[in-house]
Amino acid sequence: MFETVGDYPVDPIMIGAEYFAQDPRSDKLNLTVGIYQDAHGETPVLQAVKRAERQLVETQKTKSYLALTGDAEYCAVLGRALIGAAHDATWVSAQTAGGAVALRVMADLLAQMPARPTVWMQRPTYGNYVPILSAAGARFADVPYYDPLRREITFEQMLDGLSAARPGDVFLMQGVCHNPTGADMTPEQIEALLDALEARGLVPWLDLAYLGFAGSFEEDCATARLIAERFEECILCITLSKSFGIYRDRAGALFVKTRSADRARVHRAVTAIVRSSASHAPDHGPSVVRTILQDPELTAMWLGELDAMRARVAQVRTALVQAEHDIFGTGELAYLGQQAGMFSLLPLTDAQEAALTREYGIHVVKGGRVNVARLGPGDIPWLVKAVHAVMAPVA
Repeated sequence: MFETVGDYPVDPIMIGAEYFAQDPRSDKLNLTVGIYQDAHGETPVLQAVKRAERQLVETQKTKSYLALTGDAEYCAVLGRALIGAAHDATWVSAQTAGGAVALRVMADLLAQMPARPTVWMQRPTYGNYVPILSAAGARFADVPYYDPLRREITFEQMLDGLSAARPGDVFLMQGVCHNPTGADMTPEQIEALLDALEARGLVPWLDLAYLGFAGSFEEDCATARLIAERFEECILCITLSKSFGIYRDRAGALFVKTRSADRARVHRAVTAIVRSSASHAPDHGPSVVRTILQDPELTAMWLGELDAMRARVAQVRTALVQAEHDIFGTGELAYLGQQAGMFSLLPLTDAQEAALTREYGIHVVKGGRVNVARLGPGDIPWLVKAVHAVMAPVA
């Protein structure tokens, strides 16, 4: 029977990590998988998380099932933290196992709608969007967002591309710390984009994975709040893996704003989709988040730790730019200092990217994505020298 199984596409992030594991060299550098690391190469458990977990051990009374849409209190607390007073009874909320499940639930819902709206995406964008939408059977298309060789957002081209969208279509975008480019739109560009979405009758779908890594947590919620206040219908997906450092505990949520007449039907649809797939979301990570957000002391502790993680990533970016200036006196990588979050694209051709791994043992995601958060002090000049070496013209 299984001889008929076809060849499924391989996730470029996972295959990059696999190639790294197979590399026999001891002097190799893994910049593939998207997790935060400190200067010692560790992904720490935050102290606020440890304290919240101790509280849960002492106070949690049951491990019984929750509703299919999860803990209503968690959704309410997170919704208020994310979009403030705009989060009210007009929203359909569901606790999910990270952001990927929230994305898949929404993709299933869109694919099952009679009108079958097209999901428009930025190009390049998060590598799991296409697999999720494809698996759900949803329609999708993309518009240019960023030119990696010119190292700039192609904003006008993106707006021009959206002219082909139909009213009722959906635009899937990221909030802050754009993955894989690290290039975020300016506030003025966001306003212009929302103007275009509103004028064309498109529904914004905002994916939030790195809150607190561009600016403060509060600042990074700004786009979500603009959308929530401005649009009668919108979609928000969130994962808290990075913001709370609870990757394996799978804390996320889906928030859908609907017209009041549609809310009950959308809630039933989300519930049915959850039941037919993940059924019940894991609760430990979300309970940790809820505990922290409901305790002012723990909230302050967590925000301080989040600020420290953001500051380290920003310091690495500054150090990359400075190292290039000190070693070469050039600014080929100066754009890295202007970007935000853990990811950026190196301005490499496919051949140069292959040479980076083959000659220098530096492993990146196909397309040149690097996780700058995984760089230690000794790795920075190594990367800068290697990038310059592979970009140098052949004599």
